[in-house]
Amino acid sequence: MNKKLYLTVAVLLILCFVLSSCRNETQISFTPTNTVESDLVILQPDLSLPDEYYTSMNQGARVWHSYLNTPYGKYHYVDGFILYSQYGNSKFVKLCTKAECTHTDDDCDAYLGKIDQIVPTNEKTIQLGYYENNIYYVERSKKNGLDWNLIKMNMDGTERQLVKTFATVSLTQGKRCLGFFHSGYYYFVMINAGQEMGSKYNTDNNFYRVKLDDYSEYESVISHDVIPEACMFTLVGDNVFFYVRTGPYNENYKLYDENPAEYELYMLSLTDKNMRLLTDKWADYRNSHFDWENAYCYKHNDGFYELNLTSEQMNKVADFKIEDAWGSLAYFYPDYNYIIAFAKTSDSRGYPRYFDSQTLYILDKQYHILNSCIIDALKLDTGCFIDDTGISVLLASSAHKPIDFFIYKSDIGTDNVKLNEITD
Repeated sequence: MNKKLYLTVAVLLILCFVLSSCRNETQISFTPTNTVESDLVILQPDLSLPDEYYTSMNQGARVWHSYLNTPYGKYHYVDGFILYSQYGNSKFVKLCTKAECTHTDDDCDAYLGKIDQIVPTNEKTIQLGYYENNIYYVERSKKNGLDWNLIKMNMDGTERQLVKTFATVSLTQGKRCLGFFHSGYYYFVMINAGQEMGSKYNTDNNFYRVKLDDYSEYESVISHDVIPEACMFTLVGDNVFFYVRTGPYNENYKLYDENPAEYELYMLSLTDKNMRLLTDKWADYRNSHFDWENAYCYKHNDGFYELNLTSEQMNKVADFKIEDAWGSLAYFYPDYNYIIAFAKTSDSRGYPRYFDSQTLYILDKQYHILNSCIIDALKLDTGCFIDDTGISVLLASSAHKPIDFFIYKSDIGTDNVKLNEITD
């Protein structure tokens, strides 16, 4: 009897997963919630996908875009403001419900603060997190610049409030915080002031986390020598992946063509706190992706690799090279893989320009090129690719703009692929 019951439950769970994974944004029909005298319209929540889909950390180069998928729509932090879009390929608007607001200064509800006011000036952006119908972010205390605060707000940007001060001067003196939201926690490391992750001058070997929905203090998940050496970390399910550069250390990764690097890839289990080395032949986080069973990476002008997380067996699954590209970023999605390749150019004075010429390559799951699209109008040093929503591919033309271009996925594999501008 128990065997039959277990089989029935298993079948139901599989059916639920299959049905939820078939979500198509064109089929969503919510009753919008209009805010008073505002252009902002927040969707009613879509509950067809599991909560983990929205609360998990972004992977790859997407971590720097402060782009957030939620059951209520898409959110994007740009130049001090948080913006909202219903489906991603619709116009992004400031997340503000105030009547007659100009949406241009710190009186706007959408204003979170310029990046140099929230985190140190050498940080690229802040990270947004979603958990149980709230948006979260962290900021340095405006009082002393040393304490770190956890802030939350409603999905329409209202009722912003301090949840707790999770790190004080005893932890932060001479250091800065870098972290990401994942499954109800904010995970972070402490980096010595003026340094980046992976710098030999970092001294704190702890990997920390703080819970989002209570008043508990931070805790150290693990103390390990890998932590201060890691250039980045990625959270996937109950595992954390750390990247340690094994090649010559160089802060300027734009010299990738002259100084290619490989990485040691470590996996930390959050359940048993076991840290193990998976391989010493991995790529950087911008070209990596993980699921529950395997790791995937693209090594620039070499090819694609897959790594089994249990057996630690690593195999090259496809050769791939792009002529005249000094570097690239790879994005792995269920339907297609995407690569943005950077070609080195020069300005009018002959100085090198590394990101002015970008080409997007769309590949099938067997790593064959289906389309390529020159996107030289887009200038983001972390690439212009933001997301694959299931119906369209989203791109941003500048780090100072929200998503403003998209490609219809129905055009992929045809001659109709082009950048479509998001308009009113």
